[in-house]
Amino acid sequence: MVSTPCDDFGPALLRGLGELGTIDRARNDLSLELGVSLWLRRSGRSLEEARGTLLEIRDLLLDAGGLDAATEPVPLTGRSARQDVLTLVAYLTDLLGRAASSARCGRAQLARRVAAGLPGREDRALGA
Repeated sequence: MVSTPCDDFGPALLRGLGELGTIDRARNDLSLELGVSLWLRRSGRSLEEARGTLLEIRDLLLDAGGLDAATEPVPLTGRSARQDVLTLVAYLTDLLGRAASSARCGRAQLARRVAAGLPGREDRALGA
C-alpha cells in the first residue's frame, strides 16, 4: 500500500499544539514527540524541511499575538536536526500560550488563525 501525504506539517502541528495545551516536559510526556513524528510522517516532510516551517510559524505567532520579536528569545539550534525540531516545537508550544494570552483568545483559536496564514505545500512548490 502506498501512502500519500494527507496534510501539511505546519497546519497539522498548529492544530495539534492548539488541542494538546501545555505539556509538562519534566514528566517525560511523550505526547509531543509522538505528535511531531506523526505530523512529519503524514506530511512527508523531512526534519530539515520542518525546521524552516517551525521558524516560519514562530514569526506568524509573534505577529498574531502582537509580541515583540526583538524581546522574544530565539531557541538555540544546531545540535542535530531531530533535536532542533523537538526544541523548536517545545518552544512553539509555550509561545502559542503566550501569543494567545496576548491576543486575548484561546490557544486553539489562535492556532487555527495562524495555520490559515501558512502557505500550502503547493504554493511553496510554485515559489510563492
